[in-house]
Amino acid sequence: MSAQSSVVRGPLWYVAAIACVAHAMVQFDNAVVSIALPTIQRSLSLEVSGLQWVVNSYNLAFAGLLLLSGRLSDLFGRREVFLAGLWLFTFGGILGGFAQNDWQLITARAAHGVSGAILLPSSLGLIIAAFHDKHQRNRAISIWGAASIIGGVSGAVLGGVLTEHWGWRSTLFICLPVGCVLLAFGTRQLLRRAAVRAKAPSLDLPGALCVVSGVTAAVYATIGLQDHAWRSAHTIISFSVAILFLVAFVLIESRTRQPLVPLEIFRSRGISIGNLVSLVASTAMSAQVLIVVLYIQNVLGYGPQKAGLAELPGGLTTFIVAILTARLVKRTGARLLLVIGLLVYAAGVIWIARVPVHSDYFSAVFWPMELLCLGMGLTLPCLTITATAGAPKDSAGLISGVATTTRQVGSSIGVAVFVTIVASVSEHATGTPEAVLSSGYRAGLLAAAGVTVVASLLAALIPSDRPRTLQPAPQ
Repeated sequence: MSAQSSVVRGPLWYVAAIACVAHAMVQFDNAVVSIALPTIQRSLSLEVSGLQWVVNSYNLAFAGLLLLSGRLSDLFGRREVFLAGLWLFTFGGILGGFAQNDWQLITARAAHGVSGAILLPSSLGLIIAAFHDKHQRNRAISIWGAASIIGGVSGAVLGGVLTEHWGWRSTLFICLPVGCVLLAFGTRQLLRRAAVRAKAPSLDLPGALCVVSGVTAAVYATIGLQDHAWRSAHTIISFSVAILFLVAFVLIESRTRQPLVPLEIFRSRGISIGNLVSLVASTAMSAQVLIVVLYIQNVLGYGPQKAGLAELPGGLTTFIVAILTARLVKRTGARLLLVIGLLVYAAGVIWIARVPVHSDYFSAVFWPMELLCLGMGLTLPCLTITATAGAPKDSAGLISGVATTTRQVGSSIGVAVFVTIVASVSEHATGTPEAVLSSGYRAGLLAAAGVTVVASLLAALIPSDRPRTLQPAPQ
């Protein structure tokens, strides 16, 4: 059966369009709600702990279920799992929009985390399964990654506008019309599995429980670092529980006949090192994004709407470069672009690490952000391409789940570690409040640049995927 008829009723680009819009919606939702958090706190009279759990409930559900939901799409059908996640995501925002207290909003955000965890790997899995040609697949993956950028940037920009003019509830309703259109289009165009299996697929429940519990515990432990020290009983116990569950998961997968995650996939050097690079690079990138936002607001004194607009030029640069990267990968391979992109990104982070106390946006942020975002535009598509290269069609959802899980876990770890660095340096700095904050931000950004360089060295170990040029036959 052709690639077209096995996944989609129309042209292959329909699959890319459906997957990219879904990915953009997930990133948009996360960004638009983040901007509205201070207003939400005032409107619902939330304590700081309640506001934290509005964020944490989403992150825990999202990170914990990424790998499992990716595998479910392989076992029970990509169309069915994707549409189920899309239904939950589209209408889950209604509950949050009408929330009257903290537990209602926390429940709604947890539901959105679950639906986001379904949509992200299943949308990438649709692309991997649909596109048989390597170059077409890489191009679609690059566009899929670029869609997340435009979703995040537009969420940051529109979040402030919506909150200021229509209230914070509008940020939770905004995805409803887009989701309805996507549901109608996806239901019509995506095809069911060509044949029903004679035997119902078997789900490795012990493995599923262990990996969900292990990843959730790891993310919970990193989230807890906001309030608990590294050596505290809370942190040690949380990380210990995560390690125990993940070790149990590996043991179960190595012995069961039908594992949730066949460990053989990690024998692929490209997949293993690609995911390791994604994990390390994501720690630095998540920290850099947070620190720059804090610098713009706390040192330069920008409000939420102005801060969102300040990120727009860099986001557009990242989006454009990510689109162009699809063409470059075909000529140079993903590994070379990944190494170059990470080094350019590190140079941009070092430049912006000056974070002067008294400066203007263009000299302190705009130009270094342009260099940084140039590197990010090269890096993000190549991270996904290298982490999923060579994925078999029947494991497309699984590989997508692994790739998205490593990136999400890396982001959680990065925020915890680098925020700790910022706080530690700021605590011992002297001067005005702005100068103290700048010292901490500078240290955090320089540390992030160092980690990015390490990621680039690891990326050099990925097997070469540079296209071979035909040599002329000897005369």
